[in-house]
Amino acid sequence: MTEMEFVSEYLTQSLPVVYTLITVGAALILRTIVKRALDRFSREGFYDPALGIVFHGLSRWLIIIAVVLLSLGYFGLSVASLWASLTGVIALIALGFVAVWSVLSNFLCSILLIVFSPFRIGDEIEVQEPANEFFVKGKVVSMNMMFTTLSTGGSDDEQESLIRIPNNIFFQKYTRCTPGKKTESLKGYIAREQDD
Repeated sequence: MTEMEFVSEYLTQSLPVVYTLITVGAALILRTIVKRALDRFSREGFYDPALGIVFHGLSRWLIIIAVVLLSLGYFGLSVASLWASLTGVIALIALGFVAVWSVLSNFLCSILLIVFSPFRIGDEIEVQEPANEFFVKGKVVSMNMMFTTLSTGGSDDEQESLIRIPNNIFFQKYTRCTPGKKTESLKGYIAREQDD
């Protein structure tokens, strides 16, 4: 091997390392520019400062992922298949999160309703939309980990009907409670229902 071939081979093998170092340097500069821009936008009131934490974290991770993918490409790994796998996993996580969000939200709100007891079984409650005059009114007749059931009507001119309200609605809407004559705590009701 001649000296020229050795130098050529050395440069060929070290080129991915050089490209990676240049990419990392460019990423650090880009990160600084993005951070300053986000800080400026926050100071000027374009978005809430608490949201800035999310933007900073998101931009940091996007830059890190880009650097890793580019660096792997420099070393000859197939970035397309890695990118496809990564986006597939992210899509599945997002889909799972959206699918489970409602269930988890109602479950957590059920626990909070039991702990804080804003109403009891037997109370008359009215759930009102803050933006308009629409409301639902009825007597609380049951509750489970997903729904609270209200009984409406039942007078001579109205047929009784049951309305099931998702438990997370009580934390999104105004609720007016009129104590009933014969009531039972939500905790006691849930415990009794579990025994049956």
